[in-house]
Amino acid sequence: MTTTQQILRFLPIIIATAGFFLARYIFTKKRRKEKLVCLLDSDCDAVVHSRYSTFLGVPLEIFGMFYFAFIALFFLSAIFLPQLNSPYLLIFIPAIAFVSFLFSIYLASIQILLIKEWCMWCLISTILTTLLLAAILIASHLNVKGLVVNIVNKLFL
Repeated sequence: MTTTQQILRFLPIIIATAGFFLARYIFTKKRRKEKLVCLLDSDCDAVVHSRYSTFLGVPLEIFGMFYFAFIALFFLSAIFLPQLNSPYLLIFIPAIAFVSFLFSIYLASIQILLIKEWCMWCLISTILTTLLLAAILIASHLNVKGLVVNIVNKLFL
């Protein structure tokens, strides 16, 4: 395995770990009722305490912590358990990352269109989610044709 391949193998773990700690930071600040520092000359607290800061009654940073932890643990486990690299998971993991990416874009648009404030930490989370999707697609060697052929072979042959 080349150095580039090794870096790409660990990149999702590094990005997801950063995302986890970012979500945890927001969660901790909100829990302690401490003001978030925002370098964008905007009001981060207006965003993270808005009515859009929960989904199904659960704070978004909790979803973020679970998502980022799941991705980091999956890729870490895949290093030691190669059977996790099944064709089904090679579709499932990028699909989860893509949905997360779309949700992040949705939340960023809510900041500008409805709340009319920016949260630097939320934007960093959106950037990390975007980078994580790209890293997952690269690290998974997502070959749709190869995956489809492999799944069809397993299901029908």
